[in-house]
Amino acid sequence: MSETKSFVIMLRPAPDYGTDGTDEIASQHFEYLKRLNKEGKVRMAGRFAEVLIGLVMLEVESIEEAKVILRNGPTVKANVFHAELYPWSIALGS
Repeated sequence: MSETKSFVIMLRPAPDYGTDGTDEIASQHFEYLKRLNKEGKVRMAGRFAEVLIGLVMLEVESIEEAKVILRNGPTVKANVFHAELYPWSIALGS
């Protein structure tokens, strides 16, 4: 098995945020992340308290796999959130 690599996905509102169906799409996105969490690929996910920005921490085998996860997120596919992917170097952890 390959060594896993860490990435962060930042989610920010896109042009279709707040349109009809946004809440349902967000619920689908949460279910998507929960499934990936059970698979051990999503280590943490949440949003900032003061601003509408979400953060997803991934541990996967490649940047290609991280990009597939990003592109398949229901909110990204529906243009509700814009996503940016960053490699993440963990300095401390528990």
